[in-house]
Amino acid sequence: MLPSSTVENYLKKIYLGSQGAPGAEPRLFPMGQLAAALGVTPGTATTMVKTLAESGLVNYEPYAGVSLTRAGRRLAALVLRRHRLVELFLVQVMGLRWDEVHDEAELLEHVVSDRLIDRMDEMLGRPEVDPHGDPIPDSEGVVKKQQAQTLLSCPIGARMTVTRIIDQDKQFLRFVESHDLKPGETVEVEERDEVSDSVRLRGKGDRRITLGARAASKLLVQAARVVLFVLALATAARAQQADPDAGFPSTGPISGYMDFHVNKADGEAAVIDFHRFVLLVSHSFTSKIRFVGELEVEHAFVEGLEESGELELEQAYIDFLLSRGFNIRAGMLLLPMGIINERHEPPVFNGVERPFVDTVIIPTTWFDAGAGVHGEVGRGLRYRAYVVAPLDAREFSADEGIREGRQKGGQATAASAAFTGRAEYLGIRGLTAGAAVWRGTSQVTRTPELNSAVTAAEADARYRRGRLELRGEIARVDVGNAAALNDSLGRAVGVPPNIASALRGFYGEAGYRIWDAGAPRDLVAFFRYENFDTQFRMPAGLLPLKEFDRDAFVVGTTYYPDPDVAVKADYIHLRNQSGIFANRHLLNVGLGWWF
Repeated sequence: MLPSSTVENYLKKIYLGSQGAPGAEPRLFPMGQLAAALGVTPGTATTMVKTLAESGLVNYEPYAGVSLTRAGRRLAALVLRRHRLVELFLVQVMGLRWDEVHDEAELLEHVVSDRLIDRMDEMLGRPEVDPHGDPIPDSEGVVKKQQAQTLLSCPIGARMTVTRIIDQDKQFLRFVESHDLKPGETVEVEERDEVSDSVRLRGKGDRRITLGARAASKLLVQAARVVLFVLALATAARAQQADPDAGFPSTGPISGYMDFHVNKADGEAAVIDFHRFVLLVSHSFTSKIRFVGELEVEHAFVEGLEESGELELEQAYIDFLLSRGFNIRAGMLLLPMGIINERHEPPVFNGVERPFVDTVIIPTTWFDAGAGVHGEVGRGLRYRAYVVAPLDAREFSADEGIREGRQKGGQATAASAAFTGRAEYLGIRGLTAGAAVWRGTSQVTRTPELNSAVTAAEADARYRRGRLELRGEIARVDVGNAAALNDSLGRAVGVPPNIASALRGFYGEAGYRIWDAGAPRDLVAFFRYENFDTQFRMPAGLLPLKEFDRDAFVVGTTYYPDPDVAVKADYIHLRNQSGIFANRHLLNVGLGWWF
């Protein structure tokens, strides 16, 4: 299926935005800048980028930015090929001015056929650049590299030829034309004044022209004749050092998500809960060092030691972005376990509440203090690996498993460190498949020494094709020394807590966009089956409590009046295997949004 004009516009903006300084390697394009370039909200941009990532066209790094995959770069380059050939055709054949063809090409680039573009290319003599000097990709999407500098970095006193104008604003193009600075004209930089932030040129007919630094940065030039090799190396080095951190430090944008629910269980009064209010902030110290923080209030308010809400610092880390394949992260980290733990904003999953497996078996939201590495290697293989604080096994329980053992980075007890890592593959269009592991040892008592080694492992996959969306996950937790752990805790409280030696859960979900005309005509119907058992395997001497071997049948809808707003409703039949405790029926309605 051919990509839509919206997809093409996103790919093109990411391609252009990730280029950075002339001659620099492509970089992550910040999501805030992408949203501004497209004139949409950050949440809308994130929703679309996640879809593009699932289609294998982009690599998305949450809270950081986006870059194109090889397939995405090729598609983006072909859009630019159409755009730039159309511009040149309109100027050379149709006689339009060079300052009025950009808007026309923006429309035509999405509708002209490849056959027509190839005929234009042939008719124009296989040109390499458009009227503004922008390189024209070939029919395979390959772009010939340009060796160019700006007027801010080229040598003073050398004759330079203008090769490219990197601003398509009509008024700027008219200014360039009126001062004889179009591609092909020859100029000489006579002086750069740091005090006034300006550049003085000698142009056509010895005309003196003074440009501000911002305007000078938009004109790319090359030496008009061969320059000494040493001078070329020196100016190239200055060019590389001049721009990489332009615009830094920078803060924001502030983003976040919220949701509130109405939950009604059979035989009980309905409960209204403003469940989450979350704010996220990011700050880039340089293009290579950034901070991300997330603060969450649950259940509307926090009051002393009363049973009310929670205030949690779920993320607060520094990223050192060294390369595509290797980066360093340290601080308060979300652990890369399962589908939901790292990405749990309401519009990105179906159901009013998060899946049971991602709550009971994998204790979302699972975060802790630590440090590690992350990156992407090859074609679509991502990894994250962290060293973090361990769990506190003294807080494990029969019904919630390891959930209450999370230490959340607050004066965490750490006789030894824990390790967690995840690998995920996005190399097949529409598919994201991943697997993760967490392993750590908790010191239960020092005298006598009692340790409990815990291993949590999971595998998951998401697939999207057309209107169909599928996802599934399987997870298991093994608790070492479970018999001794139960005995030790039982001596303290009088009764063993019946902690299992193994927990297991899995689910499969199918969703279908029954209304797929874009917001506000976007409606998903879904069904999910889950099995989650916190008593899957028991240590010797203890019997499983079968009320904690549970199945959930969930059916519901998600309506998107806007890509960033989700109105949800679902029905849950929650069944247990005890034969004593009654099964439950729940009706949930919720509203969630992000920005």
